[in-house]
Parts: sequence; structure tokens; C-alpha cells
Amino acid sequence: MFNNLKLKKMAHENIIAPTARVLLEDIRLSGNPDATTEDYPQGINGKINVSEDGRKYYIAVFTDPDNPLSNERYRMVSQTTDSAGKPVWKSGRPSKLKSFLGKTIPGDIVTREVEEYEVGENTVSIYSCVVLKGESISTVFRQQGHELMDSEEEYVDEINTVDAPEVEIQNAPEVTME
Repeated sequence: MFNNLKLKKMAHENIIAPTARVLLEDIRLSGNPDATTEDYPQGINGKINVSEDGRKYYIAVFTDPDNPLSNERYRMVSQTTDSAGKPVWKSGRPSKLKSFLGKTIPGDIVTREVEEYEVGENTVSIYSCVVLKGESISTVFRQQGHELMDSEEEYVDEINTVDAPEVEIQNAPEVTME
């Protein structure tokens, strides 16, 4: 059911590891042919997507910097609204993100068990998203429409370690549990 996933027990934390990194590979407009765009000089090739409520947005594309075959993960970056309800960039201004293209930044691709949802005709309960430094994992999942399950488990993608050779460590110190 969890094609190429292995269940790994770990302490459930709500922040990423301090050493975690992701590669900002691209920023682009939505691939949805029905998405609205408008001219925006600071946008992507002079364009930007616009939501139904008037907020500008675009897509940031991330990958694992240590794995050239890793899946791309997408994150929508959008304006928020100020106290008057006017759309404003409080973070993620496209002109600023452009300077980070091709660079690694503090963040991680996090995969967790979530409440079941539909993808086409399939019911799934695993979701992956990009969490950046200083962000709460549960908040990012919630912002992307997914509530975390109260599980102490994390799903780790093992697609590139399935055929890895087993290595025996010699002269390793013995660890005893009391």
C-alpha cells in the first residue's frame, strides 16, 4: 500500500532538524491551464498567478540536494492580506526568491501520515511537503489542507536504498540498555 515507503519509528517533533537542507530548483507559474495570470514585472517572466480573492501566487520547486534522482516537491507561495484586507507580500516575494534559485536553503521534505484524502480514485493517508527553517511542521501541513495523525511515526522514502548493500561495522562500541 505504501509503495517504496518504510515505516521508521522516531520521536514526533514539530520542527525540522537544524542541519536539514533543500535545493530551490525553480520557481514557476501554476501548471493549471485554468489558472489566472496577469502581467507583473517582478514575477516569473513578467507574469504572476492571481487567486480568486486577488492574491498573487506562484510555485516554488524543491528537491533533495544530496539526491539527483529525488522527486520534486512543490510549494505554493502567495500573498497574504493586511488588516484592511489588501493583498501584500509578507514573505516569499518572487524577486527575492529568484536570488536563491539553484541554492540549498534550510528546510526539509517531510512525509507524514495524515487524515485520509482522495487523489483521483485512490484514498491515501500519506502526504509530503516542504518545511522551511523556523516553520512548524503541523502548521505547514494544515496550511496545505492536511491534518497530521496523532502518530509517533514518520514515513521515509527509501526508493534509492532498496538495493543498497548491507555494511557490517567493525570495531563499533557496544551499547547497552539499562
